[in-house]
Amino acid sequence: MTEVLDLATLFQINAWIYLLMSLATWWVLGRPVQWSARVWCLAGVMAGISVWLISLRGVIDDVWTYLVAQPMLLASYLLYAQALRLDRGRGWSWRWLLGWLILYAWAIAFWLDEPKSWGLAMLVRSANSVALMLLTIAAVALARHERSRNAYFIVAGFSLFTTSMLLNAWMTWHGQSVLYDLQQGVLNHVMGVVSVLTLVMIYIGYLGMALERAQQINSQLRQAQWRTRLWREQAQALILLDRQRTLTVLANSLGHGIVQPLTATRLNVELVGWMTQSGADLKEVGLLLQQVIDGLQRSAALIERIRGFLRPASSLTSTVHLQSVMQDAQDLLREELMYRGIDMHLQMPAQPVRVHAESLALTQALVQVIRNAMDALQNQSERRITLDLSIQGQEAWVRVVDSGPGFPAHMRIQAPVGAQISADWQGGVGLYITQGILSQFQGRLLLDNLSSGGASVTLILPLIEADQS
Repeated sequence: MTEVLDLATLFQINAWIYLLMSLATWWVLGRPVQWSARVWCLAGVMAGISVWLISLRGVIDDVWTYLVAQPMLLASYLLYAQALRLDRGRGWSWRWLLGWLILYAWAIAFWLDEPKSWGLAMLVRSANSVALMLLTIAAVALARHERSRNAYFIVAGFSLFTTSMLLNAWMTWHGQSVLYDLQQGVLNHVMGVVSVLTLVMIYIGYLGMALERAQQINSQLRQAQWRTRLWREQAQALILLDRQRTLTVLANSLGHGIVQPLTATRLNVELVGWMTQSGADLKEVGLLLQQVIDGLQRSAALIERIRGFLRPASSLTSTVHLQSVMQDAQDLLREELMYRGIDMHLQMPAQPVRVHAESLALTQALVQVIRNAMDALQNQSERRITLDLSIQGQEAWVRVVDSGPGFPAHMRIQAPVGAQISADWQGGVGLYITQGILSQFQGRLLLDNLSSGGASVTLILPLIEADQS
């Protein structure tokens, strides 16, 4: 084989393979964004150029074949290793790499006057052997990390290349392998052929590993899309289930809201009829008629609030007075609070507290929190809920405090950017819904356990700009 194909030709074939495979990798990966892939392609280009310069040893000046080509070849090996390490997020320091390359170039420059010396040959092959061992170690670490057959294909290629380089260094140590003369040494030809085979193995393995990664990313994206769709479907089902659950409460409120005003209206109408027949003062009759009108309006307003509560939430936002939201929530739950024997107190400032949101959605969110507090008071001797509205800086805080046992220990309390709620807790559904509603209006949920006992849930919303003075 040494008579048919000399070592210089083998080196030139290697150089073309390095260049073509690097360009092909760049093209297949579609101008890769990852630094690891860019460094890998750069290493291939540098290896191709350096091997081509080495193939011209004896034809061009030794400065190019030694002082330029050998440090560039060592740099390509180290860059291959750096690319594999970057894939694991454990790259070397670039200053460290540059420092070793400068030191290596300086050592070659020291031996440049004697290009055929044994010392220069040992320096070059020892440095290349160490770099290839580091490269093989990086490939093994990546293969263990990726658990990919293609990664182990890369390991096999670099292991074979490293073994041939170590054997060549051992032969040089014993004076049986010449560095300068490319036409001599059967072992040099063997190493050239091995490098061609290993190059093909390495790049096939790298492209296969890149394809596996792309498939994994696509699979993860599909799974994420499926989970997102499933979460939305479950969220809609939970909202519908919770609304159905509140129908009993709303029916009680609706019955109370209609029967009580209509009973009072009937009595007032009968009283007006009796006063008219008895010739009573028309002014007093007018007052009674006004009470009749007020009662009918209260019934109509309550029915409209309940109907609105059951309608799908509107996407239109407006200026909302939180005092009205708190009052509506109390009205909706008044009957259930009475049946359960729970006292609820409202504490609100006199001045209006306004936010930019949707009234019905906020009412629903507050009702969810109050109902969770009511559930927590089932087995408590003291049953008390307090709603407190306050202004903290540029935010409005609606705090719901109960006298229950507090939140379970496994829940994350006092989350600064929103409650992280455990789904296995009985109140998790309501709090999930509340958090989702608040997030639509740049709000958040704050959970806390009181030192005196009981739980605190705070609905936080940004004030409108006019009130942020």
